[in-house]
Amino acid sequence: MLFKSFFKSKFSIAGIITIIIVLLATMLSQIFIFKGLELKTIDTLFTLRGPVTPKDSSIVIVAIDDESMAGLPHKYPFPMFYYARLVRNLTSAGARAIIFDIEFTDPNTDHPEYDLEFARAVTDAKNVVLAGKIVFEMGSYGTQNKSALKPIAPLLRSPAKWGFVNVIEDSDGFLRRYMLFQQVTNNLYYPLAIEAIRLLEEATVPDDQNLYSRTFQIGNHIIPKATPNTMYVNFRGPTGGTFSTYSLAHVLDDSTFQLPGEEDINSFEMHREWGTFKDKIVFVGATAEELQDNKFTPFFEYRGFKRKIPGVEFHANALSTVLKGDFITEASWIIVLLWTVILTALGSIVTILFRPFRALALIFAFVALHLTSVYLFFTYGRTIMTTTTPLIAVVLSFITSVVYQMVVEQREKKRIRQIFQHYVAPNVVDELLSSGELPSFGGERRELTILFSDIRKFTSFSESREPEIVVSRLSEYLTEMVDVIFKNNGTLDKFVGDEIMALFGAPYHYENHAMSACEAALEMVSRLRDIHKRWSKNTNDIFKIGIGINTGPVIVGNLGSSQLFDYTVIGDEVNLGARLEGANKLYQTTIILSESTYTLVKDRIKARELDYVRVVGRRKPIRIYELRGIDSIPQIEQDYIIDMFTEGLYLYRRRRWSDAIKAFRRVLRYFPDDGPARIYTIRCLDYIESPPSYEWEGVYEIEQK
Repeated sequence: MLFKSFFKSKFSIAGIITIIIVLLATMLSQIFIFKGLELKTIDTLFTLRGPVTPKDSSIVIVAIDDESMAGLPHKYPFPMFYYARLVRNLTSAGARAIIFDIEFTDPNTDHPEYDLEFARAVTDAKNVVLAGKIVFEMGSYGTQNKSALKPIAPLLRSPAKWGFVNVIEDSDGFLRRYMLFQQVTNNLYYPLAIEAIRLLEEATVPDDQNLYSRTFQIGNHIIPKATPNTMYVNFRGPTGGTFSTYSLAHVLDDSTFQLPGEEDINSFEMHREWGTFKDKIVFVGATAEELQDNKFTPFFEYRGFKRKIPGVEFHANALSTVLKGDFITEASWIIVLLWTVILTALGSIVTILFRPFRALALIFAFVALHLTSVYLFFTYGRTIMTTTTPLIAVVLSFITSVVYQMVVEQREKKRIRQIFQHYVAPNVVDELLSSGELPSFGGERRELTILFSDIRKFTSFSESREPEIVVSRLSEYLTEMVDVIFKNNGTLDKFVGDEIMALFGAPYHYENHAMSACEAALEMVSRLRDIHKRWSKNTNDIFKIGIGINTGPVIVGNLGSSQLFDYTVIGDEVNLGARLEGANKLYQTTIILSESTYTLVKDRIKARELDYVRVVGRRKPIRIYELRGIDSIPQIEQDYIIDMFTEGLYLYRRRRWSDAIKAFRRVLRYFPDDGPARIYTIRCLDYIESPPSYEWEGVYEIEQK
């Protein structure tokens, strides 16, 4: 019992959906397409945040740019004595460190003296970091072999450090992370930025450091890892405006260096005088596009411009990140999980509690909240909050909850259909379910039309026949009548022996319920004639019915006791409908309408006013009408049953008894079995002998129930 009640709670269902969706979203987020979306989200965050301010002025770049490629006397690759001059000039200008993003791994066999000259300059400077790389090769059986490609021997003999320049690209070819180390056999090698820190701060990497921990330590710098051997680079901004950049040609162009033509202006002398490189960390590397060392980074598309970043600038960004200590970290998996659970739970709850379109607006609000949180975490907390997992979870929670709602609604509709299919026409059930207006438990007040039908003298009919025949005839009759009621959008309220009680306008409310009841009544009479034709072999099986129809406000709903209840109606208008059905015996008619029903349908039916009556249980008299047809009837019936009878009723109410009798007898001449004309003839004869009092208003008291 407790188990069933748990699964009936909407909040319990939301909890189950949340658990399943969080697990599913976590797995889906590892799919390539979603991992790619996550990477692009990081790029978007950088773009929205914009450049870091203030600009890092401690790092400058000396670029092998297009001007250097075109203006220097020697063509690329430049001879080593160029770099020797560069080191001496920067040292003399007070550079704090000189870091080469240029690999000097091939000796100059034609002019080995150039290599020696560069090595002496590096040795004299004592503040140079050189470049090498880690070579990855595929070995036999699919193994990967690694080896260190170091600078040439003369440079290795110098006191200069060297670091590898390998970069790691994400699956989309963009650079976002920087390698912290590479292990080759039993040796650890470090990249340019790490070697630069070792030089600048005489920092060391602890020997007992756990390389697989969540952080990497060098000196006093605790670097949070993105993966076991990488960190996120906090890019300072798009290329071109992040670090001050100077052409290699201008740094070489001192008073002793000759540039061709008018380019020789001794520009380095001005830099020396201005202190351009004093106490600066100088990166030296290629920026010319033709040297193919430009990379994709998060700032590739910034403010409508597409610009790759030179490799040397990537290393500069990494070094700046470490020196400034403004590292970018990933949010803890616990935080991501908790946030995902919260959003998923909210998404599930609102979708289950509200209609889908209203819930969708709230889902969009949750998505906006998540994206805003991701932005704020990154911009002000330098933390990458996983974007895709919560998004996937919220979307899936909405979809799953909508599907759950659909299943529940279908199950509920099936249950309601099973309940009402025995009482209501199928098309009424369909409209009831599609409208969502389910009948309320306990009742509600509505204006409905109630139809009562009863077989005349059924007691004598049943007493004179075998029970099997009575049951068979009654079952066939009731089946046909209920079919007519359902066909005309009625609801079967109950059987009371041979009596039928039907509702029109409930449980699904529609405007023309009075007309539907009239159509049903006429068709019931017509269907009874068809039944009689099937029974025509035995004329004793033929019987008549009486139908009473009334429209008015009633209480409708599931009424009864706590042990047993039924969908039904109660109220004075219900009683009036029953009285009208019984009045057919008095007037020898078949279908009687109340005044309220007649008022609603008079423009479409053919009916005659029968009387002005007061029924048992009501003080106020009402007019009652006999329904003869819809739209049209035979002309002779119109002339006598309706028009001539109406004239006689007019004369009767004005106490002109003799004239009224003449009118009623004219009706009886053509319709000798017309009960109302015969009854009024008798009344007129009685009133001629014993006239009513002067207070008489034509009201007839119907005393039987």
